[in-house]
Amino acid sequence: MSKMNKMSKLSNENSFANEYERQRQENIRRNEEILQQLRIPEIVKSFRPAPKPKPKPRPKPEKKQPIRHSLRLRGVKPEAPEEKRKAEEEIVKEEKRARLEGILALHAIRANKTSVDDTNRFIGILSDLSMAKDSRKDDVADKAPTNEINFDSVPGGKEGLSAVRWRCRSLNLKKTEDWSSVKVTPDRIYCVSVHPSKDKILVSAGDKQGSLGFWDINEINMNEYGHEECRTFMFNAHTKTITYSQYSPTDSNLLFTSSYDGSIRYLDLNQAKSIEAFVDNEYTYTHFDMDSTGQIIYFSTNEGTVGIKDIRQPINVFTGYDLHDRKVGCVSLNPIRPELMVTASLDRTMCLWDIRKLGSDCKVQEFTFTKSVTSAYWSPTGDKVVSTSYDDLIRVFYYNEERKLKERIQVPHNNQVGRWVTMFRATWNPNPNLHPHFVIGNMKRSADVISAVTGELVWNMRDEKLSSIPAVNAFHPKLNVIVGGNASGRMVAWQEKPKVTPTVLI
Repeated sequence: MSKMNKMSKLSNENSFANEYERQRQENIRRNEEILQQLRIPEIVKSFRPAPKPKPKPRPKPEKKQPIRHSLRLRGVKPEAPEEKRKAEEEIVKEEKRARLEGILALHAIRANKTSVDDTNRFIGILSDLSMAKDSRKDDVADKAPTNEINFDSVPGGKEGLSAVRWRCRSLNLKKTEDWSSVKVTPDRIYCVSVHPSKDKILVSAGDKQGSLGFWDINEINMNEYGHEECRTFMFNAHTKTITYSQYSPTDSNLLFTSSYDGSIRYLDLNQAKSIEAFVDNEYTYTHFDMDSTGQIIYFSTNEGTVGIKDIRQPINVFTGYDLHDRKVGCVSLNPIRPELMVTASLDRTMCLWDIRKLGSDCKVQEFTFTKSVTSAYWSPTGDKVVSTSYDDLIRVFYYNEERKLKERIQVPHNNQVGRWVTMFRATWNPNPNLHPHFVIGNMKRSADVISAVTGELVWNMRDEKLSSIPAVNAFHPKLNVIVGGNASGRMVAWQEKPKVTPTVLI
């Protein structure tokens, strides 16, 4: 009886569900008829946005053909195809490697911004410097062995470090109400050098275009509007980027420069002339260093070659060694142990070499970095090497009794300069009697002076009027002066304020 009741109950529920579904379908049909009568679907479709047309593929830009030169102007006969091809290759090669040749007077390479009168004034400055006593020979301590220099304050790093900090604290950015930096070159500065004279502070800068600019820091001129102007001079020393500059270690009247135009030249202050020291069409020169005699140049190239050039030989005679697989951006000789050389390369290695064995088993050590190594320099005492790399670390290596380099200090430092700022390179203070320290640019529009003993920041060279990054920096060899150059061809200088002698009334 109970089973029959359950079955009847289920049949009633099913019939109710079927009736509900029939009414629902009827309501849907009726609503659709009403919408069709009101033309609602057509109205809704009219509001839909039109589909976007597919973008047409951009036509590929046509390759521009090189400018053709007349065979008549080249002196080539039209019916000689082989001669024509050789002539075209020679022209392209000459345009690519265009550079200055021979001995050139300063008047011949002066830039448009430097007048004839300014060039004569600059020649007068060079004459005064060349007649003065060579400041490199003022004291013999610069060339003394490491064990003869008093470094009692270095191990503790307190007295010497405090002295360096006070020296940096006494420096002030040279500026006036009108300017805080000085335009020295037309383009980005790649290298900076300071003449070692104590009597006149003359700094130079090489830029991307091959211009060599000079700034006589303490000389101020008055322009036609009654405003103070710095005395600067500009010369076209090369036709491409000047990658490095250095005064001869034995003669401060010779300023050497290397360039991507395939030449190394030097400016003779005595003769006021620019002279070729080395020329080769196969390489682009990235850096160089000179031995203690000032006669032999060790240079590096974009191709990974390190070469040796004796400037007493013909300008195209040299010896080259393929020491790296990629660009060598820096080469440095030990000032105390002349047989040792370090190189920094784009192949992410820094190597120590024995130059007496170049060509055979000459590699003493190799250090592998995670990013490319931009620079590596020996300290003036010859017992330390400071390196910079794109891995955002400054490393200090000590040369030990085992005749090996050992990493002692790592300093975190932002070295990501980007495309428009010259790469950072840590540069030593060349005075060996001071606590070992170096200077390097800072992305926060300043420069850092760092101890090579403790790794701590000695001083941050900054000023509220400094509106750009001093990427390339250098110390004065004798005076408490630091100079820097930026990406717009401008230079800054930090120097001590002149001491004013009090007047005594009698």
